[in-house]
Amino acid sequence: MVRAMIDHIGVAVSDIDRSIEFYERVLGMRTERMGEGRAALLFGQQKIHLDLAGATAMSSEKRMPAHICFITETPISEVAAHLEECGVPVRMQGPRVGAIGTIQSLYIDDPDQHSIEISTY
Repeated sequence: MVRAMIDHIGVAVSDIDRSIEFYERVLGMRTERMGEGRAALLFGQQKIHLDLAGATAMSSEKRMPAHICFITETPISEVAAHLEECGVPVRMQGPRVGAIGTIQSLYIDDPDQHSIEISTY
């Protein structure tokens, strides 16, 4: 049945290059091109597939914006300082209920308005 981690998720974006630049610069992810209109963002043992909106059957224009929560070991104050250096506004922050307990979270938006939560236990 379901294992202990997510292998990958897919997110539709309006501009592959803009999204790659954001996720590399702001979140420190590595990138792998997967052909025309597709890329993968690599972090840990997981990845996010970026699909150009409307370019493939997996990236329908009807997809809703995603919400993704990333766990970091970096202190949340250092994450906030890094986001400020990158010119990325934090739109919300505070304690939340995570998968295994209380987390401290910062919320930002990626270039396609997907909600990105960066948290620490």
